[in-house]
Amino acid sequence: MKFFLIMLAVMILMRYLMPYIIRFLLKTFVQKQMRNAQQYVYEAQAQQQYQQQQQRSAGPTYAQTTGGNGKVKVAYVPEEKRPRKDFPGGEYVDYEEVK
Repeated sequence: MKFFLIMLAVMILMRYLMPYIIRFLLKTFVQKQMRNAQQYVYEAQAQQQYQQQQQRSAGPTYAQTTGGNGKVKVAYVPEEKRPRKDFPGGEYVDYEEVK
């Protein structure tokens, strides 16, 4: 008889206390996940700012925009990319338009 009374008391306590316990555990879990996500975003932003700062300090390597009018001034062209003086252009390739 004593066992059944104890079991009944535990079941009643579980029935009324379990929602509060679950809410508390869920709330702490969600807060922990939000902190982790915020830390991840903060680290990603810091890394992006660092990369942008490195790019600004290194300056343009191959091309440099001048005046903000959309023109590009080429600062350096590698030897293998430079056009040869004796090369007249390209060869004509005939094609058919397919609709």
